[in-house]
Amino acid sequence: MPEGGDSFLPRIQSVFYAVFDVRQGPKIVYQVPEGLIAVPLAGPTWASGSIPPTPLSEAPPSDASSRSSCTSLVSPSDAFQPRRSLTSPQKRSPSATKTLFNFDEISKFVIPPPALCGRLVTCSTKQHRIIGFPIELKGKYQRNYFRYNLCFVFDRGADLSCYEPIVRKISRVLTTCEEESGFLSSPSTSHALYAILEQLYEDLNSYSETSIAIDQFNTIELKIFPFYPNPPPVEDWMVPLALINLTKRIEDNWDLTMVKVCQHINGVNHVSRIAHLADCDIALTRLAISHLLYYQVILTIDIFQFSNMYTLRKSIQWLANETHVRDECGPYVTRPGRKPMPDWPQLLHLYSRLRSGTTVFEWMQAHNVSKLGIDVRRFVSFGVIKGFLRRVHRWPVLLTPELPKAIVVPEVQVDPQGLITTEGIDHQRKRDSTQPVSGAPGPSELTSHPSATNITISATQRARRASAAERVLEQLRNKDIQRTTTSNVPPNTVGSLTWIHQSPEEEKPQSKAASMLASVAATTNTSTHGQHMSMGSTTPLAAPVRPRLSRSPSAPHLLPQQQTLASAAIQVGGLKHMYPQELIPLLDGDHHTDDLAVRFEAGWPLLEQWLIAIGGGTRNGDYGRVAIIYR
Repeated sequence: MPEGGDSFLPRIQSVFYAVFDVRQGPKIVYQVPEGLIAVPLAGPTWASGSIPPTPLSEAPPSDASSRSSCTSLVSPSDAFQPRRSLTSPQKRSPSATKTLFNFDEISKFVIPPPALCGRLVTCSTKQHRIIGFPIELKGKYQRNYFRYNLCFVFDRGADLSCYEPIVRKISRVLTTCEEESGFLSSPSTSHALYAILEQLYEDLNSYSETSIAIDQFNTIELKIFPFYPNPPPVEDWMVPLALINLTKRIEDNWDLTMVKVCQHINGVNHVSRIAHLADCDIALTRLAISHLLYYQVILTIDIFQFSNMYTLRKSIQWLANETHVRDECGPYVTRPGRKPMPDWPQLLHLYSRLRSGTTVFEWMQAHNVSKLGIDVRRFVSFGVIKGFLRRVHRWPVLLTPELPKAIVVPEVQVDPQGLITTEGIDHQRKRDSTQPVSGAPGPSELTSHPSATNITISATQRARRASAAERVLEQLRNKDIQRTTTSNVPPNTVGSLTWIHQSPEEEKPQSKAASMLASVAATTNTSTHGQHMSMGSTTPLAAPVRPRLSRSPSAPHLLPQQQTLASAAIQVGGLKHMYPQELIPLLDGDHHTDDLAVRFEAGWPLLEQWLIAIGGGTRNGDYGRVAIIYR
């Protein structure tokens, strides 16, 4: 947004019209406002047939209405009145304090060689940018050609993409007028161009549109449509935050999906949750959010959790001294009704204590933030919106296990007399000390073999993955464990355990624990009455226990199916290391924890337990083979 402006469009600093004079070369004929562009002083040296410049010091008053300015034109005979000072036609306004730039510095780009005519030309000075569309017309002119350009001046950092079609259209209309009636080159009509420049300057800056009647047949109709950049891809874990009051902008002709989505944008709900609350398809919800991002009425931030980590950006060095940041921070982050609110130095100190490796919850405890009456979510959101605070994401990566060194077993030969001969044993021992390999047949086994005649064994023990048969056996073993534990699980949760995977290291302890639980369940069921009998069986089932949900601020939001699964895990007790199998392929470093949490609808505490179970690590930050990258 431009400085001091209330529009997304850049403000026009100046508009000028320049021609190529046969004696003076490139020169500015008219400019609005007057005197902002420094030009060399010149006397009345134009030749017959060229355009006599109208002195800008005697131009029509600029305080007249822009809509009626095209009717207050200066008579072409006034330009030759002796009472006017022709030695200083570009006299500066008394109110002007400085010029924008010198015209001699850019004259060769304003009136360029013929190769650049008919093209959009943009040049820059130290502080400004000039955009124009130079035109060269051939015909019955003094040098058989006529060159002119109507240029707009902007700040150097302005985005001129929305003004490019405006400049092209103005040049196209003026070219048509010149070809039809000599509007630009004729001394009787060229002076009307000053009123056109004045109206362009005032209307485009004030209304972003204008309508200028040049003659009976030609009119300049302009309207500026801002060009916004393409929005970033919308992900399910993004949280849209409204920059305007969307509910007051909703109209009857809006798209139904857009109306539903806007009602749930509050800076807390992420895209996936908005789709669930609005009862809309997730793809249509992403498209609606993308439209709002395109028109820059919302922005997206991360999901706020007390387990998040944040750190400062380099922009805090100059944003800390900005007046609007100091004035807006206190009222925005303080809870309603809290007085007195913390001052800016105290809030800036709290921002400086946020760093990578420290969660928001740990930061709150270390600095007693709750006693200051600060809304932590709004406190973090303010820094992210202003751009001096950024989120430090966790990117889990599953490391591949290191392959053990290959152990080579030497060839063992058994002759018909039962004697064992080895080849290359001494050579192999020199190369590396060989350990006895489990599973390799010993000499006694070879001699006692019924067909121990000329037996040659060549084996190589390598690290390999489990075969298909071993995986089938593991699945059967897991089914046996589940059968023994379903006596304490509610009937509606047995089918939901199929997506749970158990780590191989816990198979034996789990089987023992499962057998103990089964025996305890059998003794417990004998003392109960005959309720909850399963069909086709006389074994009574235990009554389901209602789960106790956590009240922690960072506790995950569980769906009813997940709550039932959590209660089943609490009852069984031995199934502590359960995790979805679909999580393992996503641990490739391309998915951070917010993405994984939304996919599986689990908060960071539950997701952390899954990562520990997958990596085979212990608690207190040890994830085993799962590495966490903070960036």
